Amino acid sequence: MVFWLSFYVFFFVVSVCIGYRKGNLIAGVLLGYVLGPIGAILMYLSKDRKHIECPSCHANIHKSSYFCPECRNKVMNATV
Repeated sequence: MVFWLSFYVFFFVVSVCIGYRKGNLIAGVLLGYVLGPIGAILMYLSKDRKHIECPSCHANIHKSSYFCPECRNKVMNATV
């Protein structure tokens, strides 16, 4: 019983951490709580909501950035 409880708690924490890093904490908490290891896998495969891709150099940059730190080009954010 202790093994299964610790297994479930471990994947809950993993799912929450992945959700936090991808900018979707609430989904990480809910999926980790309801689905456990399957929720962690779903969060790992979900889209990153904190970062976008630079159109010129294809580097991952923060969503609110005006300039790409890699190529120094201006980034036009389509999300408003």
